[in-house]
Amino acid sequence: MHNPDNNYEEKIIGWIDKNRTLPGQKILCIGTGVEPARHLARLFPSSQVVCLTDSKYESSGENSLREPLLIEKDVSSYDGGSFDTVIACSDAPLLPEHPADSFPRWERGTFYLRKASLLMEYYEEQAHLPGRHLKPGGTLFNLVQSERDEYLLGYCLALAAEELSVDPSSIRRILCRRDGKRLVLHGIIAFAGGRTDIQSLIAGSLNDSLDRMNTTAPDYEGRDAEIMLQADAGELLRGYHIYQKEHLMGKLAVYSSVQREDVIYYFTDVAGDTPYLKRFHTQDRETVIRHMVGELHRQRAADKNVHWAQLELHDDWSETEL
Repeated sequence: MHNPDNNYEEKIIGWIDKNRTLPGQKILCIGTGVEPARHLARLFPSSQVVCLTDSKYESSGENSLREPLLIEKDVSSYDGGSFDTVIACSDAPLLPEHPADSFPRWERGTFYLRKASLLMEYYEEQAHLPGRHLKPGGTLFNLVQSERDEYLLGYCLALAAEELSVDPSSIRRILCRRDGKRLVLHGIIAFAGGRTDIQSLIAGSLNDSLDRMNTTAPDYEGRDAEIMLQADAGELLRGYHIYQKEHLMGKLAVYSSVQREDVIYYFTDVAGDTPYLKRFHTQDRETVIRHMVGELHRQRAADKNVHWAQLELHDDWSETEL
């Protein structure tokens, strides 16, 4: 029966129904719950469906899956071989509370940097789990509990670091409720192998953030939209995080280096000041994106040990209309 206060699994099933082109004979469900896995078994009777869940469940009678339902308390230890398709659901991470506005600005900056570090550690773990179960060329259908402009970009880039090619056009926003609480999910489709269009992810996420800022705070004049970027030396850009907290709305942050040391880049204007966005027109967005791209090029030129080529930042990117 439809329950408007708990339609989480119903929404997952609905998203699966819209992607009936699931390939392959072996399908693995991680964190979806039993009902979506059972639904998949009905949709694809010729496929073997395996469900990993941390809740106890005993299949019986007509409700049982055709194949035994695997119950694994520690899903990270499961080793059942490779799958053609993996469907994974990721919950929002538990993060420290936002500091009081009375805190000194530098203390708030330290808090956001720490929060970004925890986020990326969580996303790296969440991206690695489904990725290691995919066959070469396999497909990942991932549901992430997040707002796109808050967390999703970092997660997509963590997937890219696992050599999973994220399709930016596949991202879908799904509203649902779980135990009476409103949740925002995003569906992502990725493929084992290939390269992610980093440029599209960056531009799309930033534009989403500016759209939200313009909608929720149209009188945002005079407040700064600080932009910080964390780059991982010697590796792919791990991600960055857009924050929506008062004057820190629009703040992008990440931590980095091979030694996990924090490296922050502020994107400033010609005068060396933090960019201010008085209105969020297309011209302003392009200016901010160009600041980001230009700073990446400068850092690449200054530090030969940073393999910016892995970011697919081509020499002509700064001249590209986004």
